[in-house]
Amino acid sequence: MEAVMACWDLEQSLQSLTGVSPGEGSGATMSDDEDEVVDSETSLFDGSLDGIDSMGFGPLIPSETERSLMERVRQELKHELKQGYKEKIVDIREEILRKRRAGKLPGDTTSLLKAWWQSHSKWPYPTEEDKARLVQETGLQLKQINNWFINQRKRNWQSNPSTSLKSKRKR
Repeated sequence: MEAVMACWDLEQSLQSLTGVSPGEGSGATMSDDEDEVVDSETSLFDGSLDGIDSMGFGPLIPSETERSLMERVRQELKHELKQGYKEKIVDIREEILRKRRAGKLPGDTTSLLKAWWQSHSKWPYPTEEDKARLVQETGLQLKQINNWFINQRKRNWQSNPSTSLKSKRKR
C-alpha cells in the first residue's frame, strides 16, 4: 500500500510541475542516457503542413537566445523530475529490501534454535529459563524466539502426520 501511495505522490508531483495529468501526455519520455535537443521548429509550428502560422506569416523560428532559454528550462525541469523521482524510488527500494529481509534469521541463530528443538523433540515448548538462555545465545528478542517456536511447531506438525493435531484428536 505504501508503494502505491508513493507512486500516487509521484504522479501528483509530476502533474504540479508539468500541468499535464496522467494519460493526457503524448506518451513520450525523456531518457536518462539520451539528452536529445528538441526539434524547435517542429514544436513551434501550429501543425499546418506548409509551415505557415495561423496569421499567414512565415514559420515561427526562435532566436538563438530563445533556444538556449528553452533548453535551459527543459534541463532544469528534467533535473527537478529526476530528483523528485530519485528520492521516491530510493524510498520504495529500501522498503522492498527491508520487507524482504524481515523474515530471515541468520543461519547460526537458526542452528542454535534447531539444536534445542531436536534435543527436546518430545516436548518442544521451552521454559522461560530456556527462552532466556536462547535470547542470550542468539541475540534475538524474546518475541522472535517465541514466534520461531510457534512457526517451527506448525511446520513440523504439518510435515509429520504422526504428530499432526488432527491425528492426535482422532486418537
